[in-house]
Amino acid sequence: MSLNLEISQILEGAGCKIFGYANLRSLPAGMHQGLDFGIIMGVPYTPQGMIENLKGNHERLAIDSEATIEPLERFERAIIKFLKERKYKASITYRKTGYSNGITHKIMGTLSGLGWIGRCAILTTEKYGPALRLTAVLTNAPLECGKPITKSLCPPECNVCENICPTNAIKEGLWEQGIHRDTFFDVNACRKKLNKSNGVCGLCISACPLTKRGLGYELKEIK
Repeated sequence: MSLNLEISQILEGAGCKIFGYANLRSLPAGMHQGLDFGIIMGVPYTPQGMIENLKGNHERLAIDSEATIEPLERFERAIIKFLKERKYKASITYRKTGYSNGITHKIMGTLSGLGWIGRCAILTTEKYGPALRLTAVLTNAPLECGKPITKSLCPPECNVCENICPTNAIKEGLWEQGIHRDTFFDVNACRKKLNKSNGVCGLCISACPLTKRGLGYELKEIK
């Protein structure tokens, strides 16, 4: 049985609904220090949390986010235990910041083929849109990796997140590999809003058509 299949079975058995495998060798060597592969794992937010967030109850999004910590930690422990038992190196990333040696979860997500950087500058997936909390494990285990996504798959005509953003942080244009975030997203405008709302907004996440489709709710439920 291949390493990928064993890891996939462990994650699926633990309840992980979305994950991918990234080859990190295209990144500067100092960023991964011999741990050439990443296993990126996600926990989706809840439909009710997304609906409540769109109604203005942003604290519900914070509760949803906090609730992802336990399963993410469980996934991490299971994968690290498996890899170390097989004498591979394994290192957890920093979940709170989404960084490990300068490698973001977003970068690993695109390298794994799990998703792309959406207009709201968040990793966006076909399965759940951007409505995910992520973690990752770096390893030297020789994994079979997904095909990287190098351009945004957001429909060019879709402006749902742009229209709902209260700070006009979302600009024209779409992400592609190598492009600077500032060309399509004003992070400072977003941060000002977050500072005024105790670090919670997420309207772009909740309103995304991919989020609604993936979590199974429609705007008609927002009353």
